[in-house]
Parts: sequence; C-alpha cells; structure tokens
Amino acid sequence: DLIDILDGEEFDERPVDLRAFVQSPDYLGLPPLSEYQYTLIEKSSQIYKESTLVKLFGEDEGVRMFKQTANEVVAQLGKGSGKDYCSTISVAYIVYLLLCLKDPATYYGKPPGDSIDIINIAINSQQANNVFFKGFKTRIDKSPWFTGKYEAKASEMKFDKAITVHSGHSEREAWEGYNVIVIILDEISGFATENTTGHEQAKTGGAIYDMYRASVDSRFPDFGKVILLSFPRYKNDYIQQRYNDVVAEKE
Repeated sequence: DLIDILDGEEFDERPVDLRAFVQSPDYLGLPPLSEYQYTLIEKSSQIYKESTLVKLFGEDEGVRMFKQTANEVVAQLGKGSGKDYCSTISVAYIVYLLLCLKDPATYYGKPPGDSIDIINIAINSQQANNVFFKGFKTRIDKSPWFTGKYEAKASEMKFDKAITVHSGHSEREAWEGYNVIVIILDEISGFATENTTGHEQAKTGGAIYDMYRASVDSRFPDFGKVILLSFPRYKNDYIQQRYNDVVAEKE
C-alpha cells in the first residue's frame, strides 16, 4: 500500500531484500550464505534505479545499495567456493526483481512487453546443462514464490512478463538479436587466451568477452552486466588478465 501511495507506476509487488529472498521459505529457503557470497550476489543482481531503491529501503540503505551497481563482475574464485551456486541465486534474484515490476521493459525505457534475456554461456553443451541450468532450475522449482510463473524447456526457462533465462555454450553461434541484460561467462578461463587458428573470430576468452560486452552495453548500458566466473587454471589465464586489468583501472 505504501509503495502504491508513493508511486503507483513501478511495482506489482514490493520486493524483499536479498537475505530474505535467500533464506525465507517463501522464496528460496536456503541456508545463510557467507558475507563474501552475499557481496558477490548483491553486485551481480543490482538492477534497480537509485530512486526505486530509496523508495523501497529508505535513503541511506537505498543509496548504499545503488553504489553496488556494477556493469562487470570478475569472480576469480577457487574450486569449491560456491561460484556456480551463487550465480544460480543471482539469476533467480534478478528474475524475481524483474517480475516484481509492473512492466520490466517499460522500466528500462523499452517498448511495453519487450523481451528481457539472461544468458549463461558455458564452455560446452554438457557443462551448460549439468552445472548452471540444473542448479538454477532446482532453485526455481523448489521456490513457492515462482510457482505458476514460468515454463521450463530443454535449455531455457520462460517466465512471465517476457523474461527468459537461457543456458548457452560457446559451441553454438553468437546469441544475436537477444535483449540481454545479464551475461554470465562461466569458467571463462577454460577458453583459449590466444588465437592459434588464424581466424579473426576464433573463440578465445577475449573475443567472447568483447562480443557479449558489446551486446549488453548496446541494450542496457546502465544496468546490464557481464559476469565472469572461473577458478584460475594457470598464471595469467583469461580471468587473471581481466582481474588484473580491472584492478589497474581502479588504481
């Protein structure tokens, strides 16, 4: 009711914060995460305007949350750190935040009812189906809140309000023509760092990153995200290169 008084335009339902979404049995009903994991998910899933966050959570918390908005997340984490687990929670929370809006497309200045896509890109089809998509589908299937709001297919989940989560892999052609708000490059260090084929479109880590970075930036320049997930496979592999580049930029 309070949200409707403040602004009747944006919400069908007032969204809960990340911790409530993760732990409440009404949503994901998962055990508490570590602070590092909450930070990773918060950075990966902040897609609301500052004015919206202030309305929802108050001035101080809204401004703090808006500062978490990132266009790129580089998660260089060791094996067993839960990065895939965190990525499935991040995507579930992004879908939840979008579904709470009356019309997600209009909120971002797109035509009403326009599609919004989230794509996880794995190294191959086996990894695409067995790691991210399996975990993500489990999160959604077990959540009471999502009941009746989606349809699961072989490699995608279609949600209400034209929101689709795709499980893709680098072996298929580029995902052209999609309205991509978030791309997850899963185990990006498994891709080659150098082009040894002589073909200018060879699928190196850098080429894949550049292609999807441009795709996200052209559609959602303010809130679109490229998320790189990987454990480092060797010194100065692609995730280490990207991590070091970003640290150098920051410094």
